[in-house]
Amino acid sequence: MRAKPVNADEQYRLIMECRASGLTDYQWCIEHGIKPGTFYNWVKRLRQKGCDSIPSAVKSRAPVRQEIVKIDLQKPSGSILEIEAPSEPVSRSSSMLSELPVLELSMAGMTIRIPQGTDIVFLEHLLMLLRRTLC
Repeated sequence: MRAKPVNADEQYRLIMECRASGLTDYQWCIEHGIKPGTFYNWVKRLRQKGCDSIPSAVKSRAPVRQEIVKIDLQKPSGSILEIEAPSEPVSRSSSMLSELPVLELSMAGMTIRIPQGTDIVFLEHLLMLLRRTLC
C-alpha cells in the first residue's frame, strides 16, 4: 500500500525536525515511521529546488562512555535512591534506540530507564515525585 503523499512544506518541516533532534536521520526516520529512502528523496528534491537552508545530517554516533554516579538521598528510615548512567547501552526492543545511552534510576527494587534526550520538564516532574516519595 502506498503512503499518503506529503507536500513540500511538510517535508521541509519534518526534515528540520529530524536535523534538530540530535539523532541520525536513520534513527529519527525509524522512530517516526518514515522510510529513510523516502526521507533522503525529500532532502534531494528540496535541495534541487533551491532550498539551501537544510542543515547537514548528524553523523552516526558511537555510544558515549559514561561514568556511574551514585547520589544518596536518604530518608529518615534509611532507604537510598541510586542514580546510575551505565557505560553500556541497555538493550531494548528497537535496535536503533538501544544505541542511545540511558539514565537508570533504581530504588526500592524498582528500576526506571530514561533514554537520552528525554524532555527536561518531564525529568523535573519525575524527580519531584520521587523526592516526595522518599522524604
